[in-house]
Amino acid sequence: MKKNQIVFSFFVAMTLAIFPQTVKANPLSATVESIVDGDTIVLNQGGTSRPAQLACIDTPDWINGQPQPYAQNSKDRLTTLIPIGSSIQYYDVGRLPSGETLVVIFNQNRNINLQMVTEGQAQLHPRYRQTCTSSANALAAAQNSAQSQRLGIWNR
Repeated sequence: MKKNQIVFSFFVAMTLAIFPQTVKANPLSATVESIVDGDTIVLNQGGTSRPAQLACIDTPDWINGQPQPYAQNSKDRLTTLIPIGSSIQYYDVGRLPSGETLVVIFNQNRNINLQMVTEGQAQLHPRYRQTCTSSANALAAAQNSAQSQRLGIWNR
């Protein structure tokens, strides 16, 4: 196996460990069409646009057109991690009532959801903590580390 395949296999195994009840074994491929905010994107799959929410995480939002503190930072970091036009792999882990697909995204063998929390650009979503029970411990550990280092949204 090539090094990249081994690394990707490791991250897939880690994702399956983090999201075992909801993740299908094979990732789907798409192109990043747009970044809405730090946890919401639009994917293009075979010419079809699909709004998607990064599963189990939350970032600051815009309210009435005004960004909450660090909203732009989180959006900018997500744009750096998955630039518009880039090809990504993702796992479809469910749907929000609004119809958005809940996804765990990989780009260059990196779990983007976990990366955003690790860097303090996102937190474990408080409302969906119970629905993310299989990933809550890993995300909470990443969040605790970011908090203790006062990274990103925790640097207040």
